[in-house]
Amino acid sequence: MDCMSAGKTNIVIRSIHISTEFQEHMDRMSASKASRLFWLGRYYERVATTLTYLWSWYDRIIDGESPDYAAFCNALEISCNYRTAEEFMQDYVFDGQNPESIRTAAGLMLGNGMMLRETIGSRTLSYLELAVNAMESGTGSNTPTLPLQRTIDYIMAFRGCYDDCIEDRNVRNILKCGAGIERLSLFLRLGWRLEHVFMETERLLCRIERTSLKYSPDSLRILEALPPVISEGERKSILAIVENLVIW
Repeated sequence: MDCMSAGKTNIVIRSIHISTEFQEHMDRMSASKASRLFWLGRYYERVATTLTYLWSWYDRIIDGESPDYAAFCNALEISCNYRTAEEFMQDYVFDGQNPESIRTAAGLMLGNGMMLRETIGSRTLSYLELAVNAMESGTGSNTPTLPLQRTIDYIMAFRGCYDDCIEDRNVRNILKCGAGIERLSLFLRLGWRLEHVFMETERLLCRIERTSLKYSPDSLRILEALPPVISEGERKSILAIVENLVIW
């Protein structure tokens, strides 16, 4: 056997060893833990991305405009029991008793994080606590943009901290897959930042194959063939595929 052939054989053997070792490691993670990691990713992204989307609405309301909150609720398939844009911005963002509010999503984000303390670490968890505390400080304010900016900043700090401090790649990638699916879901539902859908889909597909998550091979193949530009008419069909990519 020549040196080149021997080198190729060693690479193949090493790849098989890494793949087997990684699979054994992934199999040891319970389904409930994987689910909590996945939903932690979805909830933190829901809070950060939705607040980012609604950010300009505060200025528009101050200027006397009335953003179309009914269309927003319809796009997200949530209840629309608000009488004014001001009431929507207060209750939908801050009402912890509203099961569809951003505040409720923030609470679920923190709840999952607390259950995963041993997995993500206390330092990483602390940024979720700070994010919720920052959000609470804006409750009842007519100009809550500073507390909400701090909320987004702490979630971004959480992302950076877990990426840097959590050694387990499977854990990191499950969090990122949950966040990626939530981000794509919001982009597609709201018809917002559609130019980023192709890039976000590529990131998601790259990560999901490196996790212990079970996913639909058919959905994966469809997303792999996604065109770089998404048309308005394709949004709903792509959304359904994204939402059903992970199998529980």
